Amino acid sequence: MVTSVIIDDEKHARLTLRQLIRSFLGERLKVADMASSVAEGVTAIKKYKPDIVFLDIEMPVQNGFSLFSHFDEIPFHVVFCTAYEQYAIDAIRVAAFDYLLKPVSQDDLIALMDRFDKFRVSPVANRARIDTLISNFSAEGIHFNSIALPTKDGYQMEKVVDIVYCRARESYCEVHVKGQVSYFVSRTLKQMEEILPPELFFRIHKSFLVNLNYVKIYRKQENYIILHNGEQLEVAHRRSDDFLRRLTRRS
Repeated sequence: MVTSVIIDDEKHARLTLRQLIRSFLGERLKVADMASSVAEGVTAIKKYKPDIVFLDIEMPVQNGFSLFSHFDEIPFHVVFCTAYEQYAIDAIRVAAFDYLLKPVSQDDLIALMDRFDKFRVSPVANRARIDTLISNFSAEGIHFNSIALPTKDGYQMEKVVDIVYCRARESYCEVHVKGQVSYFVSRTLKQMEEILPPELFFRIHKSFLVNLNYVKIYRKQENYIILHNGEQLEVAHRRSDDFLRRLTRRS
């Protein structure tokens, strides 16, 4: 059976989550311990070695992120529990972590467990995602520095500014980065559009999401662009006017 530890300074939140797990995931997931602080959580994790840690972000004395300074590698699956705050949720999604919004619903909890059963991450990859998340949270505003991209081998960490464009490939996405490197990620183009900063990326076509910093030439009559690396991408006719406005607004 999969084991877990709940770390949350609010007693009601801890008890509610434990009851939800017992009621709807009782045969799949066990709560080995609960903690009301990061210090207690570190002790519980080292004692029970859980598969999953449910971690509240905002806690007094030490916030949830300070937990990770106590571990060189992260051998457990981290699920962030938080009240709705768009910046926090966006940062967590960019780093490709699971999260639960408070109050936690049974449907979200079950869906999370289904994802956990299908996809496990190595401790090294987990550490890299944590570093990405903390780096993004330390950045000013909502301009995230890096992104964790799920690939067949785990996760690829990329600086957002190094992503040249993304191309739709059925249920996957082909990400092209600076230096003529590309690889497939387990996200759709729509999902990439949702997490990449809209002030930097524009959907020029149903198949292409492009970083505006890499656009060298726009041939409006012919409906295509030429990137600084020489590649040529089609611009959908219905997006051409909006695209031109975005380009001129940046100049």
